[in-house]
Amino acid sequence: MIFVPVYLVFVPILAAMIIFLFQKPKMAYLALVAQGVVTVLAVWYFLTFRDDYSQTFFTFGGWNNLIGIGFRNDAISISFLFLSIFIWWMVLIYTFNAKKDTRNFLFFLLFLEGVFFGLIQTNDLFNMFVFIELTTILVSILVAYEKAGDSFRAAIYYLLLNTAGVLAFLLGIILLYYSFGNININQITTMIASSDLSETTTVRFAYVLLMSGIAVKSAMFPLFTWLPRAHAVAKSGVSALLSGIVVKGGLYLFIRISLMFAAAPYDTSMFFFAIGATTAIVGVMFAMTQKDIKQILAYHTVSQIGIMMMGLSSTDSLTFSGGLLHLYNHALFKSLLFLGAGIIVNVYKTKNIKYIRGVFRAMPLLSILMIVGMLSISGSPLFNGFISKSVIKYGLTDAQYWLLQIVNLGTATSFLKMSQIFFGPRTLSYPLVRKREYLPVALLAVACLTMGVLHVPIADFVLDVDLAKFKPISLQYVFEYGLMLGAGFLLYKYVIDKDYKPVQWIRNFRISFETANYMFLLYFTVMIGVFVVYPML
Repeated sequence: MIFVPVYLVFVPILAAMIIFLFQKPKMAYLALVAQGVVTVLAVWYFLTFRDDYSQTFFTFGGWNNLIGIGFRNDAISISFLFLSIFIWWMVLIYTFNAKKDTRNFLFFLLFLEGVFFGLIQTNDLFNMFVFIELTTILVSILVAYEKAGDSFRAAIYYLLLNTAGVLAFLLGIILLYYSFGNININQITTMIASSDLSETTTVRFAYVLLMSGIAVKSAMFPLFTWLPRAHAVAKSGVSALLSGIVVKGGLYLFIRISLMFAAAPYDTSMFFFAIGATTAIVGVMFAMTQKDIKQILAYHTVSQIGIMMMGLSSTDSLTFSGGLLHLYNHALFKSLLFLGAGIIVNVYKTKNIKYIRGVFRAMPLLSILMIVGMLSISGSPLFNGFISKSVIKYGLTDAQYWLLQIVNLGTATSFLKMSQIFFGPRTLSYPLVRKREYLPVALLAVACLTMGVLHVPIADFVLDVDLAKFKPISLQYVFEYGLMLGAGFLLYKYVIDKDYKPVQWIRNFRISFETANYMFLLYFTVMIGVFVVYPML
């Protein structure tokens, strides 16, 4: 049983290699078999160790913990593991086609899954770096998979900018090794709590390097520029995977490093809340002005990451749990929206919402499922997004609360704008949609509603958090949501839809790779000022 974490990494990787090496298209079914094996192993592992995660530590080769490669799981990693398995299932079903040669795509998809499981479970900082680097390379290949000029440019942009972040992360690891003599996360956590080493300039500088690298992976402001480029050109299944899980890998790293430095005397909450709020506002501002359906969703990923950071930056355990819960919820409704948008784009042959009309008449089931995703992301009562946003609000000050409400207003405005695709005459008589593509979208919609209605037992079972005080629906919540929709409609009708010059300027604004690197250096410099220079004054 102790070897299950290793199996979770190597089962999808071995399946990927077998699929790639054999020429028969029927070998694609091995991907489904491997995914089933991974699912059974994960469930078995969870049921075995749920009551005592201290037994999950595993060191390869029996080496000492200080120098060996180790895996370790807890409630957060296990829940993240199950979320990843579920989203990979949805993407696999959505993209699966045994009649077509998809060996290359399945190879990279499954290989990425195995590497990502390693990233989630590792207890070793250097191997965390290795898994981050492998993830970056594999995602770059999947973004460029369509082999078009735009996809190649977006993939190179993603690869180079994220490589800069990974390099900063590696330098931070080197400084930690210099200071503590090991790179085992548990050991460093203990040493930080029991010594004054965390107050040294070297360790503070290491913290800045680690968090700067994580900021790029998480698409935080001002380092989010790679994300909309990648989402706009990637296959819809890949976009769902990127937005639903891969970007969350950066936030998972943020959680891990934050917990490792939890005992250090760093006041990080206000800084990262400010970063989260700025990311959320800038992301939703760009989203409202877009006309490309995938760009709208991509910028909303940036915005929702900001909301997650507003929760995860908190030292209050319940607000932190809200940020973590919103991470899970976002994976569900954003994957739903990207997969649904992919079907619409394939049918209408355009991503411009101006030319997409009558979707409800042409595809009523898909429209209902997409509306579930829109209600979830905009925070409608009864749906999962409302619950996690309510938990985040619980620990905010009045000023912080209104910042979150501004973001929610922008989100409502943006999806009211996007909802116009459902109306109008039926322009397609019999749209050709593979019924199999509906299944993952429907399952994700059910998951969004389930997480909204049954959030109390789910949160208690998975994260051991009591959310009984947060109700999924009431007349007050419905009234408040209706007011927000009304305000969002006015904002859309009299500002966004008028397409004034500032709106056009925001929509067409692009940041070059050179400027993105300058912004990375600026972010790094600000962090040095806040966490290294200021404490010395």
